[in-house]
Parts: sequence; structure tokens; C-alpha cells
Amino acid sequence: MDIILVVLLVVLIFLVALAITRFAKPSSSPVPALDVTTQVTSAVNEALNDALATMSAQARRDREESIRLASETIAKSGVEQLGTKAQVIDTALHGIANQMSQRLEALSTELNALREKNNIQYDSVGKAVEALSKRTDNLNEILSNSQKRGQWGERVVEDMLRAAGFIENVNYTKQDINSAGGKPDYKFMMPPNRVLFMDVKFPLDKYALHFAAETDALRAQARTEFVKAVRGHVDALAKRDYVNNAKEEAVDYVLMFLPNESISSFVHEADPTLIDYALSKQVVLCSPLALYAFLVVIRQATDSFHTEQTAASIMQQINKFDKEWANYVKAVDEVKSTFDKFAGKLDDIATDGTRFKKLGVPIRAIEKMRTKQGIPELSGTEAPEIDEPDDDSEV
Repeated sequence: MDIILVVLLVVLIFLVALAITRFAKPSSSPVPALDVTTQVTSAVNEALNDALATMSAQARRDREESIRLASETIAKSGVEQLGTKAQVIDTALHGIANQMSQRLEALSTELNALREKNNIQYDSVGKAVEALSKRTDNLNEILSNSQKRGQWGERVVEDMLRAAGFIENVNYTKQDINSAGGKPDYKFMMPPNRVLFMDVKFPLDKYALHFAAETDALRAQARTEFVKAVRGHVDALAKRDYVNNAKEEAVDYVLMFLPNESISSFVHEADPTLIDYALSKQVVLCSPLALYAFLVVIRQATDSFHTEQTAASIMQQINKFDKEWANYVKAVDEVKSTFDKFAGKLDDIATDGTRFKKLGVPIRAIEKMRTKQGIPELSGTEAPEIDEPDDDSEV
């Protein structure tokens, strides 16, 4: 309101000054009209500027006061609302904190149980790895020794023999010395009275060198050495001549068992003619699968032979039973004939038989004589006195 009054006052002064300038009388020293107008305009502009500055300052103060009052009102209202909401939020946060605490406690319990379980599992895994490492070391030790490799091959054969149902000293024998002092690893009994010999060979050294070779030249050299080693085993087995030196009648061929399918396959891959070479020496190269097939055939042939022998024995026993049955029938007929005669004799002495009837004739005659002569009949309680002779009397 003060600002409006100031503005009106300035306008009024301006109008008054303008009127004076127009209607004033000329004086002795008149002032030029242009200077007065300029002064009045300048004064009015200054007054307007002052009024505008005052109005701007007042508006700024009013705006700041309004903003301050609005801020205080909003702050007061916000504090009240925030106080209520803060209490609700605090309650909710306490609930969430309790739930989180419970969940963290449960999670900690589960983590401890999982940690203990993992420790047990890791301990078991560690023991298993340790045992596996030990077995690997033992296997490397076995495979690095030719004698132990042979024993391991024999162990493979033993497992296969058990799987095929073979019984030692019944279906096969081990290390049985022949007439020339040879000692084949295995001797299988085959029907009717033949045997089949087998030796176990494990040419692992050259085979391992072939796969460990870093260059093609070394690999080819190792392959050649491997084939040469296998040929050497075939020649050595052929020179032992198990067939001709056997105490029994033997099959013409000898089995050479290679206790590893990979090695057996590599033999065929390295030199396909090696099989024919071994057959020319009467040696059959035999992988684990081939040996199992041989064992099954031998077992079935043995069972069939024993079945045939059993059937022949049964037929002989049936023939013998037939003869004994004929003798039995003959004896029964003789007994029946004798019994028939004896039955006829029994019929004669029965109450309605001839002998009994003839005995009754004199008895009835005696009874008639007693009745005719009037001799009284003895009662059932009376018994006739019979004089017994003295023991010292002479007969």
C-alpha cells in the first residue's frame, strides 16, 4: 500500500511540474522550458526508479517472508506427519530386524551344518583320493615288473574262470608240469579225454613306449619293437611244444592270452599278418573276450559230454532194471503158485472143508454111543482128573 501511495505522489508531482512549466509567466531571468522539462523528467524518473526499487525490495521481502512462513508451516506439518510415520516405520523396522535376525541365525545354523557335512565329505573324498593314489602307485609298480604283470594277467584269468563256472582241479589245473618239464600256466580239461594249454603274456613295455612317443619316428620304432616282442612270445611258446610233451592227449593248438583288449586290438592294428604267423606256429592269440567265448564253449561241450555219459549210464541202469524186473515177476509168480496150493490145503482143514467134516463123523458116533448108554454129560466147570506120572517113575 505504501508503494502505491509513493507512485501516486510521484505522478502527481510530475503533473504539477508540467502544468507550472506550461502556464508560468515569463520572468526577468527566464529559465528555458527545455531545462525545466528535463529536470522534471529527471526527477520523475528518479522518483520512479526509487519507487520501483522500493517496490522490488518490498516484493522481495514479502516473497521471502511468504516462503519463510510457508516453509515453517510445511516443516511443522512435515515434522508432525514424520513423527507419526517415523513411529510406524520404527515399529516395522524392528519387526524386519527381528525377522532378519531369526533368518540370519537359521542361515548360520545351516551354514555350520553344511560346513560340517562338507568337512566330512571332503575328509571322505580325501581318503578316497589317497586310497586311489595308493592303488595307482601299486598298479604302476605291478605294471613296471614283468613277473607281477604275469601274476596280474593270471588274476584276470581267474576272475573269468569263476565267471564261466570253472572249478580248479575239476575243469582246469594251474602250473601242471608235463613230461618234458614244461609248465604251462593253465590246462583245461576237454571231453572226452583231451586237454588244452594256455600261457599268459603281457607285452606292455613296447606298447607303452608307442603311446608315450613324442614324434612319429619314435612312434613307428616303438610299433616295430612291439610287433617284434609279440613274435618273440609266439616263437618262445611254440618251442615249448606243450602239445607233444603232454601226458594226456592234447588239442593241437595252444592259447596265448593277452589280458588287455587294447593291447590285443593293437596287435591286429600293428601287424595284421601276425595272427596268421601265430597260427602257423599252432598258437592262437586270445583277447579277454575271445577267452571268455572259448571258456563258454568248453564248459558247454563238457556239460554236453557229461550229459551224454549220464544218459548212457541211465540207459544201462534201465536195462539192468528190466532184467531184475523180469526176475521179480517170475519170483512173484512162483510165490503165487505156492500160495494157491497152500490156500487149497487151508480150505481142506477149514470148518467147511473135507478134513473137518471127516473128523466130525467119529465125534458124532461117539456122542450117540454116550447118549445110548446113558452116560451123563460133564458140566463146563468139571474137569476129569488125570493121573500125572512121578518124576522118578520109569518111562
